[in-house]
Amino acid sequence: MIAGVILAELIIALKFVDKIAFIAKPITNFAHLSDECGTSFIAAFISPTSANSMLASFYNDGLIEKKELFIAAMINSFPSIVMHWRSMLPVLIPLLGVTGILYFSILMLVGLTKTSLLMVAGRFLLPGRNSNLISRNNPVRPPVKYAIKLSLQNSKRTVKRILIVTVPTTFIVFTLYAMSIFDILASHLSIASVYFPVQPEGVGIIAAQFGSYIAAVTVAGNLLSAGVLTAKNVIVALLVGNVLSSFLTVIRFSTPYYVGIFGPKNGMQIMLLSATIRTGIILGVIFVLALIW
Repeated sequence: MIAGVILAELIIALKFVDKIAFIAKPITNFAHLSDECGTSFIAAFISPTSANSMLASFYNDGLIEKKELFIAAMINSFPSIVMHWRSMLPVLIPLLGVTGILYFSILMLVGLTKTSLLMVAGRFLLPGRNSNLISRNNPVRPPVKYAIKLSLQNSKRTVKRILIVTVPTTFIVFTLYAMSIFDILASHLSIASVYFPVQPEGVGIIAAQFGSYIAAVTVAGNLLSAGVLTAKNVIVALLVGNVLSSFLTVIRFSTPYYVGIFGPKNGMQIMLLSATIRTGIILGVIFVLALIW
């Protein structure tokens, strides 16, 4: 995270923002986001931490307002989802075949739907943008050595917050994990599967997903190949497991990450709002699949 923060500040210091912002022009123009947010969106395909650190820096420097920060930060989650193909498809395809590709495609559709809704929200909530503030105010690119020094100086505030907030929070979370607190939560949350359209045999997939998605996909693959569950049953079970296990994901990983980058108040609000929107979309997909498939 610290390396990502410093990299983000270096990109800003070297004036690369105006060089790549044009790629995201269709998105930023429609959503009334500034070019700075467009650069952050493109950077999220490479490093989500660097991308969000850019937004935090732009907000702290007064280049973007709070509403724009929230919308841009949540839109940045889509590139992160897309880039998960590197870790997900090598597991999904061998174990689930076409069903795995379909499940991944549904996750991409969820991310795209979320981004589209946020773009529409930005168009109504934000004023129009027609210029690049960084390019206009700082047209000259500084020497590399000076840019590195500047990036280190500008990173101090965020790095300090990471050390003060993120590290202790992460330590507490892993302490709770070692005390099996999350196992207890998982056992209670898995009971909630009775409220979803999941076959009894699919409960094992949901329970396994509290450990890892690899374990869940492995269980799902065995049940699918044995003919115990259909492709529809497997996908619905995986989606339900995704929703229920996301509660633990928020506690274990998302909270330290967002708080460390955006600060306690903004970080928690962005994280909870983003998770709520995504969960709502997935729930909609689950019940649509149950009704029409």
